[in-house]
Amino acid sequence: MSALKIHYGGYTSQGIKFENQDAFAAWHGEGTQLKDKGAVIAIADGVSACTKAKDASHTAVNTFIYDYIQAPSSWSVKRSVGKILTSLNRWCYGQFDYAQGGGSQMLTTLSCLIFKSATGFLMHVGDSRIYRYQEGLLEQLSTDHVIKQRSKNILTRAIGLDAKLDVDFASFALRQGEVYLLTTDGVHDFLGAKTLAKKLRDMHNPEQAARDIVDAALDAGSNDNVTCFIAMVEALPEANLNELGVIASEMVIPPPLEVGHKLEGFRVIEQVFNGTRSCLYKVVDETSGQIYGLKAPTVKHGDDADFMQGFLREEWVGRNMDSPYVMKILPRPANTHFIFHVCEYIEGQSLRQWMIDHPAPSLDQVRRIVLQVVKALRAFQRNDMVHRDLKPENIMITEHGEVKLIDFGTVQVSSLLETGEQQQEKYPVGSVHYIAPEFLIHNRSSFKADMFSLGVIVYEMFTGKLPYAPFGFKDYIPASTDEYRYQSVRKTRADLPAWLDICLKKITHPEESKRFEAFSDFETALCNPAEIISGEVTKPLIERNPVLVWQLISAILFVIIVWQSISG
Repeated sequence: MSALKIHYGGYTSQGIKFENQDAFAAWHGEGTQLKDKGAVIAIADGVSACTKAKDASHTAVNTFIYDYIQAPSSWSVKRSVGKILTSLNRWCYGQFDYAQGGGSQMLTTLSCLIFKSATGFLMHVGDSRIYRYQEGLLEQLSTDHVIKQRSKNILTRAIGLDAKLDVDFASFALRQGEVYLLTTDGVHDFLGAKTLAKKLRDMHNPEQAARDIVDAALDAGSNDNVTCFIAMVEALPEANLNELGVIASEMVIPPPLEVGHKLEGFRVIEQVFNGTRSCLYKVVDETSGQIYGLKAPTVKHGDDADFMQGFLREEWVGRNMDSPYVMKILPRPANTHFIFHVCEYIEGQSLRQWMIDHPAPSLDQVRRIVLQVVKALRAFQRNDMVHRDLKPENIMITEHGEVKLIDFGTVQVSSLLETGEQQQEKYPVGSVHYIAPEFLIHNRSSFKADMFSLGVIVYEMFTGKLPYAPFGFKDYIPASTDEYRYQSVRKTRADLPAWLDICLKKITHPEESKRFEAFSDFETALCNPAEIISGEVTKPLIERNPVLVWQLISAILFVIIVWQSISG
């Protein structure tokens, strides 16, 4: 299978100036890093009126690339660069030199490209430029953030210029053979698009072509630092090919295992679960003596491409999560031809069984479990993932009362979704009673979809029932959120406080915008009810009880009509 391959080169010169305040840098991942991070290039032009212009440009390109490489591989590119550039801008904005007057002395432009899988991502602020050259045409992809004052360009946006940074961000499909050109204004202010296009058309080597463009700009009278960087897309991953699906097609599903059977150094001690889609075994690593869980798909579902991709994605998620509240999955043995997971073995019971054993739990009993589930979901949110199949069967409770969230086959990973390595399902996944309305109706999910599912589970823990009556048949999709009718928790558990009903109604609200803003807000409400009570009391009556308001209005109108008819 072909992989992403970028051929690049750059060149910079101080020109006629005493110091080069431009900077560029590039990084190209290898192996797993190439898949997870791709290739990155950045170019910057320090603002010469500042005393730390050179420091600004060098800090910008180096920090951007280093921090991007270090960001979790599950984060989307947009989330990664957003956090990186916000932090970088904050640092530069704070570099004052009061001897030079007010304002930061570390201002710089910054233009970056990330090539990941078959997708390109552009980040840009300032007046450095990013061009794309293909089929003889040169197209400027970036916008110059400047205003003209007399004959001078004044930056309206730059790293370090304002406390809040506004960055241009775009993504686009890559095409094999196309060329990307990055320049500082010392180049493009002196060489027109036709000249640049001709240089790229005649190019044999990116680094030599970058040198030629810099020399041409100096020959044309450039009086600034001059920097040019060129990247050519030499190869792309095969079109519309899901890498996880390729791996699955090349591996073998192990046959059903029995106690005593061995697979790749693991000996089966117990068959824990035997389902239609997968089997779970308790195994011992014969080398270390450690106990693990071994999960394998069933032969019956070997031809289900979506399921197999989800199974392999589950391993990827489990290896990339690092939380004591989320089941850890270990890498499979090297060079194995079998498809299976090796995961930490959880001795305990599912939350479903716990609910059967505790039909009317106390507030404290529920809190102890739910607060741990919240920590697990916050770990998913931090990693730019949505679980999307939260239900009592997927929450395990150990014999010590510790919670472990399991089953990651339907997890949505932003970094895989944005490059097409994970496809958006045509229909919602998960268990129908726990699916958030926006996911069910619009096939749109965020951490608030997991929040809704959690609310349903908490409601069910207290009552054994669901907050919304099930729809008429299994595959029914409501037309709108108006079809959801919340049932008070106190109808089943009159002993529970009224504030809890407010809390559960809010977290399971059909409209995601009306749920809690964050998991921590729900956590606070569950542990400190005074806050949610005060918040509810200060709301207008029409928000707290719209039905009562309309009943009062109707009653008043009725009285007015009767009075008019009598007096008339």
